Amino acid sequence: MHPEPAAQPSRAAVTSTTLLEGLRDPDNRTVWRHYVERYRPLLVRYARKLGATGEEAEDLAQATLLAFSTAYRAGRYDRDRGRLSSWLFGIARNEVRAWGRARQKRRLQAGTTEGEERIADLEADDALQELWEAEWRDALLRECLRLLRRELQPQTLAAFERFALEERTAEEVARELGTSTSMVFSAKHRVLQRIRELMPLVEDTW
Repeated sequence: MHPEPAAQPSRAAVTSTTLLEGLRDPDNRTVWRHYVERYRPLLVRYARKLGATGEEAEDLAQATLLAFSTAYRAGRYDRDRGRLSSWLFGIARNEVRAWGRARQKRRLQAGTTEGEERIADLEADDALQELWEAEWRDALLRECLRLLRRELQPQTLAAFERFALEERTAEEVARELGTSTSMVFSAKHRVLQRIRELMPLVEDTW
């Protein structure tokens, strides 16, 4: 079997610095597209985990992205004082809380207490941050896997995802992919090794 070529993570090299510099220009649609493509899915997943519907989560993600870009252009983001992820979390937390309070008000006006415990949870900083960090780590992993799709054979990644991420048995994965269990274990080892190598780069660029 031929060795698989090394990854060339060019899109990961669209760094947060590049995005931030481009966001200074409100007419730079290319940078805005990269910015939205990178962070919108993360924000949507975060809002959904907190109880937002699909449409609500999309609205919350858009509001967060707009609030961040507006604050950045106004000079309120200082990279020397914290990571972009921390700043983005702070804005997302505020947007989610405002949404939760508005939803609670509507429910009280309608005379229902359904979901009040979930709304109250939005005030717990530790819980919100813990969930955010989990979603952020998941987003970094997704980016690593996206990069590896250009490097590794599809079967290798399929074996890894089904065995390591979906937690299915090696025997089941091997049967589905028409390969051996040893290949499944090898795929897990190979992909994990490359993720460990790529993760520092992805963390720096995000």
